[in-house]
Amino acid sequence: MPDVTNVKLGACSVTFNNVDLGHTEGGVEVSYEPVYADVKVDKYGETVVEKYLVGEKWTAKVPLAEYTIANLKIAVPNATFAGAGNARMTVGQVAGQRMGAVAAQLVLHPLNMGTRANDIVLHKAVVTSSVSLNHKVDEQKTVEVTFEALLDETKSAGNYLGLIGDSGA
Repeated sequence: MPDVTNVKLGACSVTFNNVDLGHTEGGVEVSYEPVYADVKVDKYGETVVEKYLVGEKWTAKVPLAEYTIANLKIAVPNATFAGAGNARMTVGQVAGQRMGAVAAQLVLHPLNMGTRANDIVLHKAVVTSSVSLNHKVDEQKTVEVTFEALLDETKSAGNYLGLIGDSGA
């Protein structure tokens, strides 16, 4: 039976590696994309007779409204803090850096919820997007980042990437 109390809206808080990333602008978007391999047999030509799950991709696009060096460091995970009090970051690494080394838990918590019943958690998230820094007289600066979940072998099958629901966090 339909229930209007199940209709939800509102912004969420964004916590990465137990650090609140502050305000967002324009809404956070979470995407899940299964990857399938098609099975075909000669008898049916190009008609797919079965599909096998061969991978999954779970991402969260987060437009960070707080333009800070700390948030820029999240956006460019291979950058390095430098200067007194981490006043700047430097960019430019050698090829071959393992991103799993900088992956951390990402928690998206609806702000208008009294419980954690609708949290979205990526167990091992890492920023994989390009970063554009706009400087326009008539637009608010944001730093849009896309976090991608890496497989976490310490979790069980069916929970390798993350969860939706009570995070217990």
